[in-house]
Amino acid sequence: MNVIDSILHEFPLGRQDIERLIRTAPSRYKVHEIEKRNGRGMRTIAQPTAEIKLLQRYLVDRYLSNLPVSEVAKAYRLNHSILDHAYPHAKNQYLLKLDFKDFFPSIRSVDFIKHLRKYSTLSREDAITLSRVFFWRPKGQRDLILSIGAPSSPAISNTMLFDFDSALIEYCTKNNITYTRYADDLALSTNQPNILNDALKYVMTLCHSLKYPRLTLNDDKTVFTSKKHHRQLTGLVLSNTGTASIGREKKRTIRAMAHHYKQGILSPEECAKLRGWLAFMMSIDSTYVKTIETMIGQVAFQKLMQG
Repeated sequence: MNVIDSILHEFPLGRQDIERLIRTAPSRYKVHEIEKRNGRGMRTIAQPTAEIKLLQRYLVDRYLSNLPVSEVAKAYRLNHSILDHAYPHAKNQYLLKLDFKDFFPSIRSVDFIKHLRKYSTLSREDAITLSRVFFWRPKGQRDLILSIGAPSSPAISNTMLFDFDSALIEYCTKNNITYTRYADDLALSTNQPNILNDALKYVMTLCHSLKYPRLTLNDDKTVFTSKKHHRQLTGLVLSNTGTASIGREKKRTIRAMAHHYKQGILSPEECAKLRGWLAFMMSIDSTYVKTIETMIGQVAFQKLMQG
């Protein structure tokens, strides 16, 4: 059963309706911009319309679940969290943090088609069909690119970097370097001095040598650090004792906000901020979240988390 027949079997639509939906899918996006963190410019968010989202979710489950994803990829995966990305580096002396520039938009539909042809038994026609459903065409551009805002983009990005991750794992294993990746954030750490400079050169060479996708490092976010300095990785603090957490200062801030919430003097905006921090902490330190729940009471805690 090809992709279109699979959709016909799952959804109450005619063949002509499905074919028209797929043909026009790359243009069925609502586009807006948000400011990047730390005022580093604007980020374009392109969200597919409801019917395209529905198709994307179905086709991800149907066709992408068997595509390879490296174990070092810690984002967008069940039973993996930001802690799984940070913790392996906590005990190492030296840390290199890297970041891809324009990560999702750098992945194109032609790359995805090559990937499907390499790692699945789908025909070229089916691969093209899937690429039209999953990828967005920005106004005035010819290429279809992966959008920030589509529910299918995270899963696609993870499998699309399988070859990159595999090559970097091989290099790191030979050089006693620990490597993990959380979306576009890369972390390499070691206890051996003076080898992470060579690792950076290797990553840059690897980005240029890959057949797909076209990856570029964001030089502004390349950071070398060590246990002599304050080490942070994707929002978590790496302690010199080999643990990873949000840090004592942030915990004190959360506890103070929770105390103000209990007293009824926390603003709606601050309540939303507290709720976000506690939701984040659920996967990082559930024991600490439990102490907050005990402090303000179960009923008040549930009211806070329900918004």
